[in-house]
Amino acid sequence: MDLGVRQIRTSGKGSGSIELTLPSELRDLQGLPCRIVWRDGGRPDIVLQPDLRRARTAFAAIWRAMAASLLPDDHDTPELPMAAFTFGLQPRSSGGGLPFLCWRDGLALAAAAPHEPAAVARTMAAFGQVLASELGIAPDLAFGFGAACGYLLTGIHASSDGQEACDLAAASLPRTAPSANGEECASGVGSDAFWRHAAPRLTALAELFLGWTADPAGHDKLRAAWRRGRAIEMSGG
Repeated sequence: MDLGVRQIRTSGKGSGSIELTLPSELRDLQGLPCRIVWRDGGRPDIVLQPDLRRARTAFAAIWRAMAASLLPDDHDTPELPMAAFTFGLQPRSSGGGLPFLCWRDGLALAAAAPHEPAAVARTMAAFGQVLASELGIAPDLAFGFGAACGYLLTGIHASSDGQEACDLAAASLPRTAPSANGEECASGVGSDAFWRHAAPRLTALAELFLGWTADPAGHDKLRAAWRRGRAIEMSGG
């Protein structure tokens, strides 16, 4: 990521104090300790390595809680598989490939509650996509399952790519309507209240997607009906 050119400035000769004004894209890293690495050579580099342990710890705690909710009979909750994700600073859609985790979201979720619903939705979507294989959900449904996990717990779409799966899940689980910034979400993803609220929804959603895995033709019919309805809606008919 090329973030342009900035100047190193000093507060005065002999003070030893210097600063580098960073671009706005890195604003979320404000206050984080950074390791500074100087790389010699014909084109020397100064590398700033932010300490993202707080974000990794938050991700790991949420992963454990989500895995425990979806895999209650598994006494050995799997550790967060870092290699199963791609990472970046700013949010973006995974596009159905490797699920994406956003460092900005991790830092936000490591802070005190209430947590930003969009950060919760994106993180849940990524974790759900990976956990789908542990549950036996078909690989082609994994992305949609993850998206629906985030949506049903927050009322927020993690990305536009998953809207179809979210709408189908919400319509198929009327008793598990999505939460819209409810009290449970406001209490934070680290609270018992949040996971008491989340666990039955996640379980019902997993059962729904396992049903679609066993009946792909039925799922295809639901998708076709959704797309027809969407086309009519977009055309204003």
